[in-house]
Amino acid sequence: MSTWPSAVFDAPLLRGLDERGKGELVQAGRLIQLAGGDVLFRRGDRGQALFIVAGGKVALEGVRRGDDLESELREVAMGDSCGEEACIGATFRATASAREASLVAELPVALVRRALVRAGGQEVAERFERRARRRATAELFATLAFTAQLDERDREMLLDAAIFRELGRGEIVYRVGEVATHLWLVADGMVQLQTEDEERLRVRAYLVRGDFFGDEELLGARVRRTTAVASGASLLVGIPAQVARTIADRNPQLLRKLRRVAETQQDAQLEVVHEAVQGATQHAFRDLYRLQVARSLLVIDLDSCVRCGHCAWSCEALHGVARLVRRGDKIVTRVGEAKSLSPLLLPNSCQHCENPACMPDCPTGAIGRDPRGEVFIRDELCTGCGACAKGCPWDNIQIVPRPPDAPRPPQGRFDELAVKCDLCRDYEGPACVRACPTESIFRLNPAEELPEVAAALRVETGESEARPTTSKALLFGAAACGVALAIAALEIHTRAAWVAWRGAGYAMGIVAALTMLLLIAYTLPKRLVRRWSKKKKRDHQDRRVKSLVRPQLGLHIGIGLVAPAFALAHGGAHFGATTGGALAIAFQAASVFGLLLAFAYALIPRRLARIERSAVLPEDFGSLRRELSDRLFAGVTGKSDLVKRIFEKVLVPYLRRTGGWFALIARGRTLADEQSALRARIDRMLQGRGAERLAGLEDLVRLVVELRALRAQRVLTFLLRVWLPLHITAVAVAFALLIVHVIEALA
Repeated sequence: MSTWPSAVFDAPLLRGLDERGKGELVQAGRLIQLAGGDVLFRRGDRGQALFIVAGGKVALEGVRRGDDLESELREVAMGDSCGEEACIGATFRATASAREASLVAELPVALVRRALVRAGGQEVAERFERRARRRATAELFATLAFTAQLDERDREMLLDAAIFRELGRGEIVYRVGEVATHLWLVADGMVQLQTEDEERLRVRAYLVRGDFFGDEELLGARVRRTTAVASGASLLVGIPAQVARTIADRNPQLLRKLRRVAETQQDAQLEVVHEAVQGATQHAFRDLYRLQVARSLLVIDLDSCVRCGHCAWSCEALHGVARLVRRGDKIVTRVGEAKSLSPLLLPNSCQHCENPACMPDCPTGAIGRDPRGEVFIRDELCTGCGACAKGCPWDNIQIVPRPPDAPRPPQGRFDELAVKCDLCRDYEGPACVRACPTESIFRLNPAEELPEVAAALRVETGESEARPTTSKALLFGAAACGVALAIAALEIHTRAAWVAWRGAGYAMGIVAALTMLLLIAYTLPKRLVRRWSKKKKRDHQDRRVKSLVRPQLGLHIGIGLVAPAFALAHGGAHFGATTGGALAIAFQAASVFGLLLAFAYALIPRRLARIERSAVLPEDFGSLRRELSDRLFAGVTGKSDLVKRIFEKVLVPYLRRTGGWFALIARGRTLADEQSALRARIDRMLQGRGAERLAGLEDLVRLVVELRALRAQRVLTFLLRVWLPLHITAVAVAFALLIVHVIEALA
């Protein structure tokens, strides 16, 4: 302890600490030497330690709400502390940097609490908590427009009266109709204001860090008009009614001005979200908290995804169990600077949250987070207890049997293990991204790369790298060359200028055989994931990982477009009852099936994405149909006679109409478009009559549209998948006949 300056333990936060506690802090903490300008921590970081200046000076700089640039919030001198936000689980509100050469002690918050309890009992620990919370609240107030313009007397009044309230995901702050008792400030997390309209929840606003709410009802002595719900783990600061009214009386123009700004922001926010959820599952954007906290969200572009399953397959091949499941929410949004909307599937896969809900519940500290924000699990510490899986709100952690070669904790067998996506941290990049043949799967930071999300959260979007696209010109060129060569070959054989067993015709046969071998070789890299997944150097990582299979697919299609021409140049259009004739038939059949497969991959995914409410695996169709049917007929129960007649006369015939699924595909409508068209038809029939008796009709319309669309999804999925096994079968037959044909030719 003698190596630490006395200024550390003379700090007000650590008063009451005994010698044993000081020794423990010396062992667990560290002294940080900073040069002038060095950064101690940055605004937005989340730490587990507080800092005490043992020498020199540290400046805290942040952006006050309503300002464009950072300004100094306060100066931390020797013996003073900063980073108290760690004591309440909030992110740092400011950036701390050394104003001159400084010495700073970093102290783990959990250990400080434990040492204070042991030294002075619960009373000393509670005094530490009060001081830390007060300082953290002061840091929050320094960055809020709500408090930045108040004088010192009013700010001190707020600090004295403020209470903290921690809420978990889905917990209620207050409900509609309750008496307003507090004005609330969001210190961390997100709060959703909602109302219930015709038995459906309507989102009225999202409140994020720095927002205040609940003031109108409180100051107007009215009951709550909305329900406030924590969208995720949130920390709120409550100002009692009497104090809030006093502040409002002293500063009458301030709250009105800020309320107008807040209402304008909320209107713009709701407009953004309303536009973003058109044609998509609304609850995906209603769970905006998920998109706010995710730092590396796995998404699949459904417009280009061919539903081949290579992503899950490659993950399983590399790790022994797939750490992603191709089920999840669907959103429609723009990615980066793209001009058009993209339907994105959010599959079940770890999203490396800013504040991982799985981490606090781990009893052994097996879950870690590296400086880049990647969340990972240490196998050697994991006991397979399942606490992390229960803590994850999005079910992105699995408990699986522990592989024989996996390390174990030092004591006990622990036959199970928690697994989750760790971005293939031991390899050069995520296997799922590198194995995708259409580059449909990628990772992004939604708060920075999805403009609608950034607008709703009121943050600036970062630069987004353009996603590569296949050169269609090259494929068209290969197709044109193939057609031209085929026509020339047929003309040459018609004139009997070439024969298959010698000269140029024989050479074309060799070229055709080589192209077949090249086409077959395309299947090898996809099945050798462990071979091309190289261990990476820990100091180097490219977050923008690209597919290794996509270029090979382009080459495969290009060769496939010209290969039939070489076969025709070898044997012409003679398909006799010989091995060579059978080979020609099988080869051309494989080419036709491959061409149909390429057309299916190019045309079907976009049409399929338009009629999917959420991505459905083929094995889910039966259970989903039963679920929708049960919900449909249960939804009729208890409805008005008018709704039941509409159900019988309009909705049931719509659902049972022969070929209805084909009409849905042919029109190219989205589910939202089809739902609007069906509802408009009903409105024309009613001509404005009985509007007060239509409660619940909207849900029934949505369900019958989804049931019709489910049939269309079955058909399109079948057409997307049927050509591949036919293509593979034809290639296998052709390859076998090629071997026989070569043996006969050499005999």
